[in-house]
Formats: sequence, C-alpha cells, structure tokens
Amino acid sequence: MFSAATMPHPLTQIEIIHRLKKVGFTQEQAEVQTQIITEVNENSLATKQDVKDLAVSSDVEITLVRKDIREVRQEIKDLRQEMIGGFALVQKEFVLVRKEMELMKSDILVKITIIMSTLLAVFGAVQKFFNF
Repeated sequence: MFSAATMPHPLTQIEIIHRLKKVGFTQEQAEVQTQIITEVNENSLATKQDVKDLAVSSDVEITLVRKDIREVRQEIKDLRQEMIGGFALVQKEFVLVRKEMELMKSDILVKITIIMSTLLAVFGAVQKFFNF
C-alpha cells in the first residue's frame, strides 16, 4: 500500500494530454482520450466518501433487517404459544364430545331395548289374541 507521503496524486487533464502527446497522439486525440477517461472516472468510480456512505447505509439496513428478524421471531414464538393453547382447547373439546357420544350411545341402547321389549310384548299379545 501507499503511505500518505508516497501516494501518487491524481493526474490532471493537462498531465494526461501531455503524456499522450509524448507517445504520438495528436492534440485532438489526446483531448478526446482525456475527456473519455475523465467521464469514465466521474461516472463509474466510487470516491472514498461514496464507499463510506455506502458502508453507513449498509450498517443501517443491516440493523433494520436484524430488528425485523427479531420481531418475526417474536411473532413466531407468540403464534406457537397461541397454537399450543388452541390445541389444548381442541383436545378438551374432543374429550367432551367423546363423553357426550358415550352418553348418547347409552341412551340409544336403552331406547332400543325399550322398543324391542315393547315389540316383543306386542307380538306376544297379538299371538295370544290370534292363538298362534
């Protein structure tokens, strides 16, 4: 790397034109070439300040993304807790439904037994009536 004392200074347009003319460029060729080099440097290259600004901007963006990630993680954690609570309620509801079904089953069996007994009694009475 260059130290501050040995850092080469940027070439001026006049210096570039002078060097190009030394190697055989005409004045017009040297000026056009210098203009092209200047435009490329101005439009394509980043300055130290550009790089610093980008670094600061990137740091801000990274901080915001990390904050967003923390918020999403918390939302996921909250949703998990809600789901666990919801599943517990559903399980309790299933237990209640099963109990109700068992009661209904017992009730239906009692009613079927009563109906069967009634039918047998009716058939018995009909049989006695007609003496079968």
